[in-house]
Amino acid sequence: MKSGENPVGYKQLRAWQKADDLACALFALLETSPASSRWLTSQVIRAAVSAPANIAEGYSRGSLREYLHHLSIARGSLAETEYYLHFMHRNGVVDVESYGRLSSLYCEAASLLYALIRSLSKKLQEEGSHRPYAIREDDVRYNP
Repeated sequence: MKSGENPVGYKQLRAWQKADDLACALFALLETSPASSRWLTSQVIRAAVSAPANIAEGYSRGSLREYLHHLSIARGSLAETEYYLHFMHRNGVVDVESYGRLSSLYCEAASLLYALIRSLSKKLQEEGSHRPYAIREDDVRYNP
């Protein structure tokens, strides 16, 4: 996210911000990768982008259950991204310094996402399974 930008909607979520930072950092690092590893970089970037995309989609769904479902998918995408990072590091595609920086971003994103899932799961249990919980937002204007 650009500095000075006031986040609204899902963009205010620290879990989304860190997952977005990770996806952008991976994209920047891998966009000039050699042709021989294009298949791998494509997979890594797709997995990394899937995490913040699913956080955004779930936030916009309107029901807590659907939101949690998409957060679970985002968590899986982050785990997939972590494995690709490990694999690329082991095979010399990503240097030690980049691996450390990206691993740190992954850990922050995963930790924040897990905390969000735990918090929303608790809220769902408090509400009970018979009452549907709808996600509500104040009148927020989105400025692309």
